[in-house]
This record gives sequence, structure tokens and C-alpha cells, in this order.
Amino acid sequence: MRWRVAALVSLCVALCIGEVSAQAPPVIKSETKLVVVDVVVTDKKGAYVHDLTAKNFHVLEDNREQAIQSATLESVTQTAAAPRTDYIVLVFDYSSMDSGDQIRARQAAAGFIDANLSPNRRMAVANLDAGLRIAQSFTGNAGRLKEAVGGSKAADISANNALVGTSASADLGTRAKFQALNRLASDLSAVPGRKTVVLLTAGVTVRSDQKGILTEAIEACNRADVAVYPVDVRDASVPSGFSADTPETGRGRGPTAMATPMPRIAGATATPSARPGPSGDTDTETTADPTGVSQQVLFALATGTGGFVIRNATELPSGLQKIGQEQEEYYLLSYSPPNSKEGSCHALKVKVDRSGMTLRARSSYCNGKPEESISGNATQQDLEKRAGAAQAGTVGVSMRLPFFYTGPSQASVHVVLELPPDAIKFEKQKQNLHADVSILGIASTAGGETASRFSDTLTLNFDEADQRWKGKPIHYEQEFKIAPGQYTFTVVFSAGGESFGKLAQPLAVEPYQPGQFTISGIALGKEVRKAAAPSAASLFEDRPSLSIGGAELIPTGLAAFNRSEQAFCYFEVYPPADPSPASTVQLRLLNTKTNDAAWDSGAGKLDIPAGKSLMPVGLNVPIASLTAGSYDLEVTANDGSGHAVRRTASFEIK
Repeated sequence: MRWRVAALVSLCVALCIGEVSAQAPPVIKSETKLVVVDVVVTDKKGAYVHDLTAKNFHVLEDNREQAIQSATLESVTQTAAAPRTDYIVLVFDYSSMDSGDQIRARQAAAGFIDANLSPNRRMAVANLDAGLRIAQSFTGNAGRLKEAVGGSKAADISANNALVGTSASADLGTRAKFQALNRLASDLSAVPGRKTVVLLTAGVTVRSDQKGILTEAIEACNRADVAVYPVDVRDASVPSGFSADTPETGRGRGPTAMATPMPRIAGATATPSARPGPSGDTDTETTADPTGVSQQVLFALATGTGGFVIRNATELPSGLQKIGQEQEEYYLLSYSPPNSKEGSCHALKVKVDRSGMTLRARSSYCNGKPEESISGNATQQDLEKRAGAAQAGTVGVSMRLPFFYTGPSQASVHVVLELPPDAIKFEKQKQNLHADVSILGIASTAGGETASRFSDTLTLNFDEADQRWKGKPIHYEQEFKIAPGQYTFTVVFSAGGESFGKLAQPLAVEPYQPGQFTISGIALGKEVRKAAAPSAASLFEDRPSLSIGGAELIPTGLAAFNRSEQAFCYFEVYPPADPSPASTVQLRLLNTKTNDAAWDSGAGKLDIPAGKSLMPVGLNVPIASLTAGSYDLEVTANDGSGHAVRRTASFEIK
């Protein structure tokens, strides 16, 4: 039987898998609260300065100098033993761009991704029109990022132009943009350290009576330690406010400057009369803001949060290169602030006692609640002891561990558990039954070292009068990142009282580099549902979506299928740098005891779309004709030149 695996099969091609970096280090509680300020320092030639110490800096909070406790240069302090993960979000303001602007923005972003992605750097892509839409959540996979950049739909230019002359509509668009920026900053506060937003736009305008929304956005970014780097993608040769397509009529974009000039925002600039550009130079207001009112907003965003402005398309290559370089070229200054009301915000100013230096730092900080320690409660500590002990669990659990590659030498392991509901101790709360199930997962090497881990709490609430939930296992999914290798994965969970579940399985992940032909692990499932629409809040979505063409597989952790049930499989093919038209994939069902083939699909041709970094495949698995027993689903992919990769997934037929 001949068959073809194309971009659309049984269950897509467009696949957005959210990724987060390796688990962040725990936050250690301290009696002394510290404010950490990141500062970029360049000399007269724009070169980064590396030889400053705490004695060279002065930090003023509300114009009162503070005692600096430490000053470290990040490019020096980061080591292999203590790596830092950088987070960068590329935000496309398509509502402000014409077609030429959009092309420039996409090309520039693709080059930035290629030049700056690294094992310790994660990027995401978001589109800004009426609101914020996440096109690709954080990942280290350049192919997925560029697909998100290239696949973004162009804005409706004619509709945007129709709004230019309408004050109410323009107000709504501006307010929505800054609300989206506030939300983005809030989401980014979930991870520690300095975060970067690269805002690609064709200008943002704010009326004088709207300056409060800009100030709020700057404060939101400063609370989350987010530096904004606005990039004006307009062609500098075209007069400000008009499209390159129709400069004489302005129909391409329409005027960008509004009647009322944008006032300077108090506290938004560290040096009111000078604004540093991407090359480190210091320009006067007249030359630094040649496009007028719309760029004043961009400069306020940048100087208020510690970034800089790329002023037009001619600066794109050098400016973006400097943004990437700057992620490892800043000092971290820390000081203990005076007591203040929780939630209050304070102006910051940083100075250096060396002449000829240009400094950039955020303009404020807000006094928020201290982060709680994540060292674990008593239940989690008990689970850690049980994970390392020889004692078996008292409650059964089923588990599967399919894995999917997310970048160079990194995989995302998709943990799928099925917990027995009758073994979990519930408490009665009014008309509901409630339980908090603590779960701990640890991947360890043969030598007993922990390679990756996660801890989580599954909160269960069921209607006491509705007992249908007892008829099927409680489904749980989690994801963790790990480097290729041979491991033992152990999961332990609390069932209430002295009861607990425990299961250990081998986990083998082969090495992988982008452009290398291989396939992922295999996920099995009994149910397919309509895929959920992309969420605007999916920046840190940490569970891969096993989706194809609008359908999503619900993976199962169960080891057994009934012949009357449907069975599906999902896996990903990672094509070589130069895919061969002779690439194939073949599925077989093998009897585990005899190794005889109970079913063979034959070799199906892989129609790999050009430029794709992965190809998701979802298929029905024919189990109705199988007799009871143990089977292996075997998937073999061949790149057309004799190199084959094989994966298996075992299951039982009842």
C-alpha cells in the first residue's frame, strides 16, 4: 500500500509550541530587601565599559543617594556553572506599518534571530494591533521563531488609515497598545532578571492629555525589570508621516503627528537634553527625533526603561546588532532601599564618576511584595525523601514520557499521568469534594545526579452529587526541559495521609542539532478534540500542543487500550537542512513477544514543506483487529539517503 504523509494528515502544519527555559533558581529569602538596577555604560566612542566598580556608581532614589552594596558586570560573572537565561520578545506593531514597513520589520527580525539566539537565550514573537497576540511563545528554536515572524498576517492598511483622522478611534488604538504593553510586562515578571522587549513599529502617537498611559506603561516595565528597545522601521528617505508608495497624497499611511505636541514625560529620561542612540552617541533633541511627535513616545519608552531607539531603517542592522550585544553588557547594582509603602513607586537616577560616559538605566522602581521561597513545603520535602528511597508507592499510577526537540541539544519531555481517583483522599467543602495533590518529578543520571525536575500541585474539585468523575482516571500533564542523555525518571505524588504513588521509568533522549534529520518520541491518545485558539497570555505556555490542522491529540498515560476504543499517535519529523523528495516514514504494529508485524503501513512519502523546521504527523492506529496482548508501535523515518531513525511506543490490548 502506497501512502503519502503531507502537511495535512488525519488529525497541520502550523504548530506553535510554547517553551520556557530550564527551571529558574530558587528565590532565597533575606531579611534585607534589595533593589537591583541594571545599567548600561558606554564611552564616547560607543564602546561598552568593563572596568567600573561599586565606588564609581551613584544611585539616587527620589533624589537621595543610596549606599550601593554590590556592582557586577554580567558579561564577566556568568559562567557555565551558573548560566543566566535571557528573555527577548519581538513585538510587531503592525497597526502602524504599511506594506514596506512590514517587509523591513520581518527581514530585520529574521536576521536578529539568526544572529542572537543561543542556548541560554529564549525569544518570543508577539503581534500588536488592537491588542496583544502571541505568535510564538518563548523558545530556543530559530525555525519556529522565523516561521512565526514570516507567518504573521499583514495589518489591514486601508482600515488603519481610515482611523487616522478619527480622534476616538485613534485614542482607543493608542490606549489598547499601552494596555497590551502593561500586560506583557506583567507576564514577563514571572521570571527573574532583566528582560528585553524589541518593539518594531512605524511610530506611536500620544496626545498631551494621554501622557498618563505612557507613564503607566513605563512603570509597569520597570516593576518587571523590562527594558524596551523601540525600532522605527520607516524608510528615512520618505517624508515623515507618509507612505513610500504614495508620498504625494499620503494615502499609504496618513499623517502620524497629531496636532498637540507630546510633552516630555517627567522622570522618563536620565539626561533630559540628550538621548543616546544605538551607536552610543549623544544627540540633541532636534537630530535625535527627526520624525517628530511619534518618535518622542519611542524615546520616552526607551529612556524610561533603560533601552535605546533605533531611529529609522538605515540604523536597523547596526542597531539590532547592538541590542543583541547589550544583553551581556550591563552592570547590576544593588542597594537596600528606605522603608516605603507597599506598591509605591520611586524615581531612580544613576550617575558615574568618570567623564565622557553615557549611562542608561530604568527611571523608577516600585515597592512590591517580596517573592516567596520555592524551596518546598513539608509535603514536597516528604516526596523528595520518598523519591530517593527504595520503598514502593502504595497507590498505582500510569505514565508516558514522549519527548519533542526544542532546540540544539535540548528536548521537552511531556509527562502524562493517569491517577486513580478512588485512592485520593478528598475533603468535603460545602457541596464539593476537594483535594490538593502534590506531585514531584525527578530525572536522574546513572550516577544519581539530578538532571531536571519539577514540582507541582494539582487542585481537584468535584461536585459531591455527581459521581461520574470516579469512573475514569484523573488526567495530568506537565513538561520539563532536559539535555539529551540516558536517565531514570521518577514521579511521586501525595494521595492523602500516608498514601502515595510512585513510578520510575527509563528516559532516553538522543542528541539533536537543528538541520539534522530525526523524529521525536511518540505520543499515544484515545481522544482528539478541536485545538484551542492561540491565547494572548501564552507567552510562557509550558505544555506543547500536540496539534495538526485545527485538531489536538489528548495524550494518554495509560498502558492499555480496548479494541473498541479509538487509538491515535502523534510525533514530529525534523527535516534535514536540505530535505530529499525521497524521504519516507513507515509505521508498524509489532507483537512484543514474537516481533511479528500485525500491521504495516508501508513506506509513505514525506512531503516536507520548504523552510519548515519540523513537520507534525498525526495518524489513526488500527487496533480493532488486534488480539489481546502486548504490542509496539514502531515509527521509522528515512531521509532518502539511507539514514533511518526509529522510535517505538509500547501498549497493551485488552
